[in-house]
Amino acid sequence: MGREKKFSREELWDATRELVLEVGYTGFTFSLLAERLDISRAAIYKQFHNKEDLMIDYMVYEMEFSIALLQSIDANKDFEHQLDDLLNKMYSMKDVHQALGLATTIPSTTEHVIQQKQKLGGMHRDLYAPLVKVIDQGKSEGKIAQHRSANMLLGFIFQTIDVPNFERLTPENLIQEMKEFILYGLIGKNIE
Repeated sequence: MGREKKFSREELWDATRELVLEVGYTGFTFSLLAERLDISRAAIYKQFHNKEDLMIDYMVYEMEFSIALLQSIDANKDFEHQLDDLLNKMYSMKDVHQALGLATTIPSTTEHVIQQKQKLGGMHRDLYAPLVKVIDQGKSEGKIAQHRSANMLLGFIFQTIDVPNFERLTPENLIQEMKEFILYGLIGKNIE
């Protein structure tokens, strides 16, 4: 059994992220988390009534972190620099995107879970707001056609981040490929 010791929320969320990515929501248990943190299960139960409460709070934490990260894109730079920054930041949190996708699998067992799910729903709008600014910058510079749907482009960018890296490109080369696809599609024009 693990020992009673202090652990930070950051340590808790890091261990939760690792386990969710390793075993998924259904395989995730307080026992595994306690073992990962080298603490007792009781230490976790002191803060969370059940797995659902912990998982939904973890997802709200990840969403808040993601929003803050994307809001830090420098709006004073030109579109291509903003796009680079956007892709790098989204790539750095690609595993989080996978974990956040599990929110719908969490049963609404408590009022806390229900409220946090509602909060998450509203946060998706907050997540898209800084991204729409990047698209608007691209439109104002003539790099993106005015008639293009910002939501469609953002959905495309989110899905591009999830494309498997079968060629085992370095993150830098992978992001460059993504950028070229976003800017030039299948035409084949290279970024100069």
